[in-house]
Amino acid sequence: MRKNHPEKTVYYKDPLNDDFAGTRISHDVIDEKYNYVPKNFFYKIGTYILRGIAMPIIFLLEHLVYGVTIKNRKALKGLKGAYLYGNHTAVFDAFTPMLLSFPRRNKIIANPDAVSIKGIKTIVKMLGVIPLPSENKGMVKFMKDLDYCHKRGENITIYPEAHIWPYYNGVRPFKSTSFHYPVKDGSPTVAFFTAYQKPSFPECLIRKVKVTVYVSDPFYPDKTLKPKEAQAKLRNQVYDFMCDCSKKYSNYEIIRYVEAPDLAAEELAGECVA
Repeated sequence: MRKNHPEKTVYYKDPLNDDFAGTRISHDVIDEKYNYVPKNFFYKIGTYILRGIAMPIIFLLEHLVYGVTIKNRKALKGLKGAYLYGNHTAVFDAFTPMLLSFPRRNKIIANPDAVSIKGIKTIVKMLGVIPLPSENKGMVKFMKDLDYCHKRGENITIYPEAHIWPYYNGVRPFKSTSFHYPVKDGSPTVAFFTAYQKPSFPECLIRKVKVTVYVSDPFYPDKTLKPKEAQAKLRNQVYDFMCDCSKKYSNYEIIRYVEAPDLAAEELAGECVA
């Protein structure tokens, strides 16, 4: 039960499409001409060098700056080409899958704006981001490059909620569409949930919230079901794990999210958003 007083309240209308990341990035066109996973020799060498530099920094950021603790990371040990699904609630979501998968490489399927920031586009791609096509005609090449990564044994991370809701304690509804990847490949699926808790002393002196990532044991596609049914079953297993973690562990609110249509008009027009 969450009894603390959050720093502010945010009102939402559409849990599937509302985005509170606040980035407002104008994204590039990602189509059939886009090079989703460059394969030339010099790019690969640059990627290995960058990853070698970045991983220690990411480890320090996650554990020392953000104070992230990971539970049951051993669930990924020995898995090859697994699909990871997590809740999308923080900027460090870009780093968490890299730590979960290490030493295996990880790719993150993201919106086009992730690779549209001038000056760091190539770096973001080298660290494992694969943008979704902004046009349908780019889907064939996207799937081909994704298969290339999967066949190399890389893990692939998907945030099915799609949009960031900072510090959200619950689980937003998401569709089973993105679960066609593990069903198609017959690959293991691992869920992870980022929970927010009140920090104890002395941690409370240096950060306002304690962050713990809970990892599920792997789920596998049910080969006795039709593909659409197998997708739905995987989706429900992942969703149920996240909801269970939310109820058990995520009990401290920094931001409270309230559905706008259920509120009185005077509340919406008042001083609710701090």
